[in-house]
Amino acid sequence: MYRYGIIIFVSVWISSFGKVPAPVNLTMYSVNFKNILQWNLSSDLGDDAIYRVHYKLDFNSKNNFYKEVCITNQLFCDLTMVTYASYVRVRAEVNDSVSDWAKIHFDPYQQTIIGPPEVTVSSRSGFLDVSLSGPKLESDGSSLKDKYGELLYIMAYWKELDPTHVITMKTSQNTDILNKLEKWTTYCLKVQAYIPEYNKTGRFSPVVCEKTTDDGRILSWKIAVLFLGAMVITIIATIGLTYAIFKAYKMTRYIFFPSYSFPQHLKEYLSKPFYSTPHLPTLPTEEYGESCEQLTFVSEENEATNEIVS
Repeated sequence: MYRYGIIIFVSVWISSFGKVPAPVNLTMYSVNFKNILQWNLSSDLGDDAIYRVHYKLDFNSKNNFYKEVCITNQLFCDLTMVTYASYVRVRAEVNDSVSDWAKIHFDPYQQTIIGPPEVTVSSRSGFLDVSLSGPKLESDGSSLKDKYGELLYIMAYWKELDPTHVITMKTSQNTDILNKLEKWTTYCLKVQAYIPEYNKTGRFSPVVCEKTTDDGRILSWKIAVLFLGAMVITIIATIGLTYAIFKAYKMTRYIFFPSYSFPQHLKEYLSKPFYSTPHLPTLPTEEYGESCEQLTFVSEENEATNEIVS
């Protein structure tokens, strides 16, 4: 019943005023160049209404015509393909009747909302290493830096226990280091993108908190202890090495250059090969006859004793 009432009302409106009511409250919702056009109606046109959406670039040219983007029965249209300043228009159509065009001007570089970047924080030796990426285009995932040419990051950080004292800094790099921090202290950080050409800032990232560690600096007394310890170890090692070299030298000299000397006849004997056969007479001893003599060994002591007896 309600549907038939709408149809009758629309028919009466069209017959009375000759036109379908135009869409109203055209609004472009754009985040990272993902553009969605939405609109409302001054009156319900029923399920038979359709909406036609066109756009054309904002520049003067004889060949610059409106291009059709959507024919839909919904109250929105995806205009992500619009990447430059353009005029956008939409109208309603019911059967053979159409409304006037409702128009807006849209410049995505000026009007798109820049989303938050991705932030990663890690603690290292009293510093905080910050890695940044994005924001990225909704359409293909590429960086907004490719669109704008120059993109900076504004970092705001503070102690978790003192959120009123906020420090801000700008960087064009995807990695940065927060230094001059108190050790063993938790710091919180949030980041937003900034476009200098348009003086345009984006949304802040979610807050990330990380605790610093020891700053890695060695106290002076520790340095002195380490220095003295190194000196002691060096002296002990030097003494040990010198002693080892001296012992090796003595052993080498003892083996290759002994302090005693063999008798000459032993040297000659030892110089001959041990495998040579000693020279022995081949003739029988009978030819020469036996010749034996008695040998008496007289020691110096015996000789001295004989002299005393005499």
